[in-house]
Amino acid sequence: MRIVILGGGYSSVWCYRAIRRWMGSSAAITVVAPFTEQVFHGFTGEVLEGELTPELQESPLEECVPRAERIRGWATAVDSEARTVRVEWEGETRVVEYDQLVVATGAHDRTEHVPGLTEHGFPLRFPGQVGALLEHLARVDEQVPEDAEDARRRTTVVVVGGGFAGTEVAAALGRRYGDTRRVVLVSSSPTVVPVWQDQQWLQERLNRNLQDAGVELITAMRVTSADERGVLLADDTRIEAATVVASLGNAVGVIPGLERFQEADGLLAVDDCLQVTDGIWSAGDVAAVRRRGDRVPKEALWAIRAGTTVGRNIARTARRAQPRRFGFRGLGTVASFAPGHAVATLWGVPLPEVLGWLTRAVLFLWYVPSRRTAVGILRWTVGRNRVVPAPVAARPVPRPALVGLDGGRTRADRLREQVQPEQQPRRAAGA
Repeated sequence: MRIVILGGGYSSVWCYRAIRRWMGSSAAITVVAPFTEQVFHGFTGEVLEGELTPELQESPLEECVPRAERIRGWATAVDSEARTVRVEWEGETRVVEYDQLVVATGAHDRTEHVPGLTEHGFPLRFPGQVGALLEHLARVDEQVPEDAEDARRRTTVVVVGGGFAGTEVAAALGRRYGDTRRVVLVSSSPTVVPVWQDQQWLQERLNRNLQDAGVELITAMRVTSADERGVLLADDTRIEAATVVASLGNAVGVIPGLERFQEADGLLAVDDCLQVTDGIWSAGDVAAVRRRGDRVPKEALWAIRAGTTVGRNIARTARRAQPRRFGFRGLGTVASFAPGHAVATLWGVPLPEVLGWLTRAVLFLWYVPSRRTAVGILRWTVGRNRVVPAPVAARPVPRPALVGLDGGRTRADRLREQVQPEQQPRRAAGA
């Protein structure tokens, strides 16, 4: 059986593992992904704070899916009737045939919802982007300010988006740079982490940890635009900043050939077994996975469990058995702020900060897809190393819009527009 998996994230890796476990060598698996690494986003805060190097956040795909054929490229069209996928990379096109297709291409940051944020903001989702942000901050530090106003702008960081990711990013940057930088977190919701807005004790812990990290919090306020000098808020207030970090959540574009299966917001409609249609399955950020009528959270553990379910169901289909429903109920949620400090719930039960942090650390290390990377993290942590603020040079980073499958221009068109970071238009003053 020929199985093609689109994407190299959590769902893809665990889908591959489930297929190998249940089908063995009877499955010929091809993984199509534009990157050669899987990024474990759970440790973004530790990397930004300087507790880990950017390299320890990434696991080589060759280790994550060792027995799969790996094709580097963007899937630009799916023909569900012919059961083929068109893949493009650096101007070359190839057609890949499949018997079963798994669409786990993930999503991209919703930077296009704020004018200028795509051009001047730093998303942190893809390989190399965390390193690019740290390199930018180091370059800003090296330059001599023109005057006091320019100095304030260069030492101001605005994080756009107050969800779990934005909250952790802001706190990590606040701890890393202390009083040398002003870190502002802007949330369009009345609180940070909106899913916890009705739980007062959680909000109190979140706000206390943000305050301890020196983060300035602005709630119930939208960022309406971004440019090379900072951001503009909905009340016409300007925040002059040399660095803007984008953490607005997920967005999915049009999927050529699968448009009829997409819901209004672009997510692929799937049934209880995570099947889109005959021969096509989906999991992760690109899929509208529901449980008891409600969409499940777009979090790593949910994506991992969904990918595992898809893999097992493909194996069951190969044996002519009925696929099973996605039955994961979730474990809890967590936001980490510093070693020994995390705001967490487990099965709805609040955990003390230290226990929450330890639980998070154990779970995250267990789910790092590369054992070698996990061991590297443990060795680094046990050795109590700390990264100096000057980071290593970042690799070239694709533009934020380059994610998954997309309509309009082809991936080849988009890829031809990519340039090295030093050749890109200035993302912020002094960059």
